Amino acid sequence: MIERDLYAEKPGYKWLALAAALMAWGFDGVEQGVYALMTRAALKDLIPGGAIKEGDIGFYFSLSMAMWLWGAAVGGVWFGRMGDKYGRVRSLLFAVVTYSIFTGLSALSTHWWHLAAYRFLGALGLGGTWPLCVALVVETWPEKNRAVLAGAIGSAANVGYLIAATYSRFMLEQGATWRWVIGMGFFIGLISLPFIWFVPEPTKWKQSKAKHQKVPMSELFAPQYRRGVIVGSLLSTVALLGTWGSFLWLATYIDKIAEGTAQAGTAKAIVSQWQSIGQVTGGFLGGILAGWMGNKRSWCLLCVATWVSVMALFGLTTQFDFKVGVMAMIAGLFVTAYFGWLPKYLPELFPTHIRATGQGFAYNIGRVLTGLGVLGAGYLAQAFGGDYRRAAMTMASIYLVGLIVIYFAPDTGGKMRSDEGT
Repeated sequence: MIERDLYAEKPGYKWLALAAALMAWGFDGVEQGVYALMTRAALKDLIPGGAIKEGDIGFYFSLSMAMWLWGAAVGGVWFGRMGDKYGRVRSLLFAVVTYSIFTGLSALSTHWWHLAAYRFLGALGLGGTWPLCVALVVETWPEKNRAVLAGAIGSAANVGYLIAATYSRFMLEQGATWRWVIGMGFFIGLISLPFIWFVPEPTKWKQSKAKHQKVPMSELFAPQYRRGVIVGSLLSTVALLGTWGSFLWLATYIDKIAEGTAQAGTAKAIVSQWQSIGQVTGGFLGGILAGWMGNKRSWCLLCVATWVSVMALFGLTTQFDFKVGVMAMIAGLFVTAYFGWLPKYLPELFPTHIRATGQGFAYNIGRVLTGLGVLGAGYLAQAFGGDYRRAAMTMASIYLVGLIVIYFAPDTGGKMRSDEGT
């Protein structure tokens, strides 16, 4: 009876909450995607000293990504904590405003460290959006819908990537500079605010808040949660480092191999459109696979398929052509499936009163470790003389490590923990 009453009290509430969460996380994907596409061009303009070696661009690019990841990690933990204390919705509003404002300011950068600083500050909101959106959705929809909804969340950011690739390609074809392309993210990011504003806080959160007035951060490391925190963090690291340390170097690699061709100005946006199609499908597939095959078996399948597809993408392409786009689409499908899988599994590790904090901490500790790995990828690119292919293929081995980590993952039975069970 409690479960039925929870969703019957406000007709249409769950759909409004879902729309707000998908838009907030989707436009988060726009910001992420436009940075992946435009950072190399921005660095060429912002690094002083004239001609820059390809390996140096790789180092600054990896430093910029690391700043984003570390900012997202801080924001994910902090906003997750705010979401548990003050509410999912009001914290989500603040997170979206944060990432929109600092994305806009990035377009005004006059030095590479300005760009890095704005990326860090904007990433506070970008990182905070994920745990808040996941908590909002899983606490307003019935349990039976959760695998599909996890897939929808996984796809949302990648719809954002597709939007970023599409409008970037159009603007670049019209002669726009990187400043205009990145600056557009400010206006796009704000679109979700009116939808979020009208969403009431989840009833589950209100009930939990009434029972747990103060929840210390140290509770995450209580014996009943400690294993979930550690393994959740490592699983997040596998997914994030595989994406940021390997796959997201593709735009930079395409930019390099397309130099001197007729499509040099738009090549990376073209390939990004292809990969985004795979990513949208893959994000949705991850949650569905976890619900259908079980958490552990689906994870193992993804690790093997992703490693093969990423190795093939970089190992079999040496020039810009149609084949690159198709292989990017296939690799994008598997790379992104983790981000439908994680919204399905991580909420199962923590009860309502620390869910946003717990999954935000696990996911974003993964970002901290990934930031270190991305810097390592930058040094690899330098060591390989600017050969992004070899650096990306080396970093892709993290997917094989994932086969070991999943062995230690808690068996949740596919169900979320309740406060009553703590």
